[in-house]
Amino acid sequence: MAAQQYEQEKEQERQRGGIKKWLLAALVVFLSVAGSAAVGYFFFGGGGKFSSFASTGGEAKVKSVSLDTFTVNLSDMGFRRYLRTDITLECYNDDTVKEIEQKKYKIRDKIITILNQKKVSDFESNEKFERVRMELFKAVNSILSPPNQIKALYFENFIIQ
Repeated sequence: MAAQQYEQEKEQERQRGGIKKWLLAALVVFLSVAGSAAVGYFFFGGGGKFSSFASTGGEAKVKSVSLDTFTVNLSDMGFRRYLRTDITLECYNDDTVKEIEQKKYKIRDKIITILNQKKVSDFESNEKFERVRMELFKAVNSILSPPNQIKALYFENFIIQ
């Protein structure tokens, strides 16, 4: 009798373990679907950063403006280090391209000023590199009018020597 009761308890434990695994799997699926929906809403339809992409039915034409090569001295004390990079700005309308061309000298000056204040250590990890990218992104958008903001900033070449 004790052996039979012991076997029943073991079977119940196995069933509970199976239920826990099933609930965990269902939770993972639910969170991934909810996360995907949230990302899709934010990027494509919820007034987020890329909502203009969604409003055109997903066929927005991406425009890009390549800036001339930047060569700047870095602010590392005691070292003569420099940075050479090519930057491309991405936008979605011709008005932004025109404004970038008109204000290119201001944009270049702002980028040079920011990069000139950086040290090699400001580029030593992906997080720090992305901080610099975001700083440049915000600086460029501060020069452009609100309807003509850039959507992204890309480094095409990046050399520190």
